[in-house]
Amino acid sequence: MNSNKSTSNSSNPEEFRKFIEIEVLKIIKKLAEEGKTSKEKVRNISQLTLDLIKPGMTMEQLYQGAVKLDDIYSELAPVVSMVMKEYEEKYEKKAIEYVSQLIKSKNYDQAQNMVQKVLQFKMVG
Repeated sequence: MNSNKSTSNSSNPEEFRKFIEIEVLKIIKKLAEEGKTSKEKVRNISQLTLDLIKPGMTMEQLYQGAVKLDDIYSELAPVVSMVMKEYEEKYEKKAIEYVSQLIKSKNYDQAQNMVQKVLQFKMVG
């Protein structure tokens, strides 16, 4: 099984979505195995993922949803970092355009949040 395969197919939105879901599932499995996380929290993490990452989304929509995963559940930060790295490598200009759009539409808080995540990622990665 090649589940540890890199996201080389991530230019395909469906492959990228599956990659995100698999990475979240790995974290959920680990949390469940450790037994320190309530079943309700595990369900909530699963539901949040299903709410933010849906079949048929574009790459941009998947990215926008994925970077919100750790807003509520910090346990998902590793997934957000992986997604940001992958997206940055292939779609850096689009990420910059997205922040520009947020600023132009006066969504300053969202733009600031996105920039903070990118900067945080760059410091760690």
